[in-house]
Amino acid sequence: MRGMKLPRWLIAAFGCASLTSYLHGAETVEHEGAKYHLFRVAKADWPKLQLAWLGADGRPLGDFNGLRRDLAARGQKIVFATNAGIFERGPKPCGLTICGGKVLVELNLRPGEGNFYLMPNGVFFLDDEKGPGVMEAAEFGRSGLKPRLATQSGPLMLRRGVIHPAFGVNSPNKRLRNAVGVRAKDGQIIFAMSERDDVRTGTVTFHQFSRFLLHLGCEDALYLDGDISDMLVDPPADLKLTPNTFAGMFYLAQ
Repeated sequence: MRGMKLPRWLIAAFGCASLTSYLHGAETVEHEGAKYHLFRVAKADWPKLQLAWLGADGRPLGDFNGLRRDLAARGQKIVFATNAGIFERGPKPCGLTICGGKVLVELNLRPGEGNFYLMPNGVFFLDDEKGPGVMEAAEFGRSGLKPRLATQSGPLMLRRGVIHPAFGVNSPNKRLRNAVGVRAKDGQIIFAMSERDDVRTGTVTFHQFSRFLLHLGCEDALYLDGDISDMLVDPPADLKLTPNTFAGMFYLAQ
């Protein structure tokens, strides 16, 4: 694995330049021939990590533009942002969404088609005292946990160090993907997104991405989404953000 020190601020986004920074836990890393953008949230910063879907008016924020406007109204700006789990029309999250301790969308254990329903799927959650975690969705439902934030998505990439059984080592399906993992030794939260080659193709398979997260020390990790995925770190105030469609978004602000 090789870390690359590049310019001061990062925006790894469809339609925008890809730069990087070591500020606020951001870095770009190469592993097994693929490039990834990372953002790490240490234990001291757990309380700063937020998950948003709806704005102050109760309507979906939609994308980073909506998030930036919502934060600006409160005198804040984005330090870090990335999309959360898979969503449906609305945009509405397909599964469990907890923001600020409030359940906005209930846990979804129904069968269906697509990545979200590639069982087992899972839940990433954060309790500021007990810490972060990733569990199978049904397991989370039985746990009795009431975290401050949570997102459900699928498939579950890693659980207790085991890669999802449906992922093929020799799969030809390489796409842009993003995920969230929890480092076993200290609870560091790692958001990771693969680098896009161009507007048509991505760079990693599910199995390859899972191996990378294991390499980083994560034993539990959850796939968030695919080709629409985006990551934003320390954007200049006048940066024009490409419109996108998200439901939930993780962010840190100041």
